[in-house]
Amino acid sequence: MRQNEVKKDAEQFCGFVGLIGRPNVGKSTLLNKLVGQKVSITTHKAQTTRNRILGIRTEKGTQIIFIDTPGIHRTENMLNKKIVAYAENTLGDTDLNLWILQPYPQIYESRNCFSHLHPEDQHILKILSKKRRIVVVLNKIDTLSKGDLLKSLENLDKLGLFVEIVPVSALNSTNLDQLIASLKKYLPPHPFYFEQHQITDVTERFLASEFVREEIFLRLRQEIPYSVAVIVEQFEENSKCIKIACVICVERNSQKGIIIGKKGEMLKKIGSGARKKIESLIGNRVFLKLHVKVLKQWTKNQLHLKSLGFE
Repeated sequence: MRQNEVKKDAEQFCGFVGLIGRPNVGKSTLLNKLVGQKVSITTHKAQTTRNRILGIRTEKGTQIIFIDTPGIHRTENMLNKKIVAYAENTLGDTDLNLWILQPYPQIYESRNCFSHLHPEDQHILKILSKKRRIVVVLNKIDTLSKGDLLKSLENLDKLGLFVEIVPVSALNSTNLDQLIASLKKYLPPHPFYFEQHQITDVTERFLASEFVREEIFLRLRQEIPYSVAVIVEQFEENSKCIKIACVICVERNSQKGIIIGKKGEMLKKIGSGARKKIESLIGNRVFLKLHVKVLKQWTKNQLHLKSLGFE
């Protein structure tokens, strides 16, 4: 019996869909667009996502639970090793995996397409070859000519490992309806795991810390954002406003000075930007207090990583 014939008799279809790709290919942007609300931070810098984020889309008897994983990349940093290992392990618990790729038609020109993929994409392909049901999402098609897009699609199809290849532009919401329609075909019959109104499994407290970290990524350059962790120490709600206090952990005193800025101006800008995003999410006034603390070499210290939630 075909999938669409099964759906006639079933009430609910539900499944977990993993998002995997190299850093900065647009996974978090895609997740936010598919869910319809910002649940994962996005910046122009690579390796922004550190945690597993669930985004939930529920409509007409189907619930798709997207798992946004950190970008897969080669690293010697202890923090990043933990992050990448978690991303790879997540793929074993899904019903379907989406491999998000940027279209580079020139890297598929040889007969041996596999060897001419980016080295990190080769690594991802080896991981995915052990999984069932892979849909390739060719993102950022707005940056390509029609001819280059067709060449990318043809050469990806030569690999023969995927159930579908869907070209999209997450930023411009191009072809996202087609992507959702494709995903629905592979959802197993199952009661919903989450309430129909729920769009993520993470708390407002967690998202508040992420929005602070996002502002740091957007406003500071070089290695500073990658040496930052944000901890929410206070999250108190009342009818008038929500009081939030966050500690920004850095590795060196020089980094602390840069984040605070001259006369505290940079910290004020970070707090103002994050506060607006939190208020938009929560729908209430927010009083946000930020404090910067030095935790020497925390990204390389097992105990520090554990204390900050990186198991």
